[in-house]
Amino acid sequence: MTSPARREYLGALLLLAAGGVLGLVAAGRTWGTGAESSSLSVTETSVSGSDLLPLAPAVALVALAAVVAVPAVRRLGRRIVGGVLAVLGAAQAVMAVVVLPDLDGRVADWLAGSPESAGPVESVATTPLWPVAVALAGLLVALAGLLVALRGPSWPSMGARYERAGRAARAKPAAGNRATWDALDRGDDPTG
Repeated sequence: MTSPARREYLGALLLLAAGGVLGLVAAGRTWGTGAESSSLSVTETSVSGSDLLPLAPAVALVALAAVVAVPAVRRLGRRIVGGVLAVLGAAQAVMAVVVLPDLDGRVADWLAGSPESAGPVESVATTPLWPVAVALAGLLVALAGLLVALRGPSWPSMGARYERAGRAARAKPAAGNRATWDALDRGDDPTG
């Protein structure tokens, strides 16, 4: 494999791994907290990214699985895997961008609809860094998916080095080959 193709191949796998890890980390973090008042106390409840955007950890796991799948599949398989990754990554990025402007409202709505709700939501505090990180992770996965779909079929696959080229035509025996066998039949050494 040529050096630019090798860098491209490894770059796509690195983008997938980075997008997957970033997506998992960002979706697992607390995106917001809310103070809910009950008759006796005020309860702080945390809302994670996977609560507000359940697609994020799923896309992250698919991206990490694709780090193994891309080297294992071949031409058409890579096009399919790349297309799925591009769509999922773009969907994750768009959903994170949609959640970001109304993050306070989404956290308050989630807390109000939660079965663990202790009462009305009094205040909400959010961290917009994590939705931005999920959007970035989605863009990384989408970019890697496009790269795999468009350029992946030209990359080598696992086990390709063990495959034979097409069958070669059988060579016709040389004219002196018969004489060599006759010499062996007589007990003569044809090499000396």
